Amino acid sequence: KLIDMVYGFSVFANGGTMLGTPKAPDDVRPGYRQLDPVAILRVTTADGEELYRYDQPERRDVITPQVAYLINSILSDNQARSRAFGLNSPLTLPDRPVAVKTGTTNDFHDGWTVGYTPQYVVGVWTGNANHERMADGADGVRTAAPIWHNIMADLHQGLPVEPFARPAGIVTATIDAESGKLPTE
Repeated sequence: KLIDMVYGFSVFANGGTMLGTPKAPDDVRPGYRQLDPVAILRVTTADGEELYRYDQPERRDVITPQVAYLINSILSDNQARSRAFGLNSPLTLPDRPVAVKTGTTNDFHDGWTVGYTPQYVVGVWTGNANHERMADGADGVRTAAPIWHNIMADLHQGLPVEPFARPAGIVTATIDAESGKLPTE
């Protein structure tokens, strides 16, 4: 489900931490998440009277900050994805790091784009509710990515640019492009 994909990617955006509301004890299964995403943050009457507010999510460390940072680095590398999508594809936001992944099911039944910044995570699914095939070439970057891009651009208007936080313990090294090893004389 799209909400599960977005919730999963939110762990990377949050540096390895899952935020949410505890699952009912009967719904917790070993090896599965213990928190659920929160879809409703506030309910008000037409007059503005607040009836409900979700204030503070619970936190669970799911992966190390170092692993989250490496995933963020890979998924935000526009140079690496430019061979397939071009430098100015809908998978970019001007002057802002963005980590993003597209997907397409076999025979073009579904197209996906899920991506994030340190501020927002957004997922877009395209397809037919009856699982009819979309047109040939209707992949995630052509169908879902333009929608994703417009939503992200709108959400980030006026927000400061935030880099993905680099945790302690990340080591950077220069490697030889041909051998993949440390360079020698």
